[in-house]
Amino acid sequence: MSHGHDSHELPHSHQKQYIILGVVLSIVTFIELGIPLIKGVPELWTAAKEVWAPLLVVLSIFKFGAVVGDFMHLRTDLTLYKILFVSPLFLAMFSFFAIGSLSIVHFHPFGKGYAITAQDLADGYVPPATGATAEPPLADDKFEAAFADAQKTSFAKGKETFTASCASCHRADGGGMPGLGVNLSDDCYKHGGKIAALYTTIAKGVSGTAMPAWQNSMDSEKMRQVAYYVRSLKGTNVAGGKECEGPKE
Repeated sequence: MSHGHDSHELPHSHQKQYIILGVVLSIVTFIELGIPLIKGVPELWTAAKEVWAPLLVVLSIFKFGAVVGDFMHLRTDLTLYKILFVSPLFLAMFSFFAIGSLSIVHFHPFGKGYAITAQDLADGYVPPATGATAEPPLADDKFEAAFADAQKTSFAKGKETFTASCASCHRADGGGMPGLGVNLSDDCYKHGGKIAALYTTIAKGVSGTAMPAWQNSMDSEKMRQVAYYVRSLKGTNVAGGKECEGPKE
């Protein structure tokens, strides 16, 4: 019994369309994987540093839409199915961008950089430890040069931050105030006078005292500059300063 022409009829093939889409998705993935490698070219990375993160988001959305629309056939499905799928997707995207807009101000290059970032690490930031094992605020091979650079400008950056954030407890000249900040102009230190110890005290604060943990509201570079400035006050012994507190160094 013959089935006629229908026995040889093949379903419509989307092979060519899928091959083209596969190539496009491969190119997009290659771009996504290549963007982090641009960090190896600082001039190019820095010149467009505000672009890379949004570009990755756009590429990801494109890939998602292409896969769902073509490979999962949403593009040709009933309108009801499209609405059921797309509605929660928009809700998820709204939540993502809403939360992102609230938190992105804590990261470089979009805000003040309160959080520890790759840029902080590239600058030599080391998370502060406590006690005698505290690590330096800069890698050893970078510290001397950084301190010397600050000294060339009379520690202007650190002094500016100190005046705005620390002088209310330590006095503008570092002499200290009763019941509040210690005298920073002598050579006595309750929590250590080396740069590493000063940085740790600034970053983590001192429990049970008026000294707050500035790492919660100040980026690592500012804390480094304050540590340099405070270290430069050693031995200036300003008039009317508080009595020595802690061992001399």
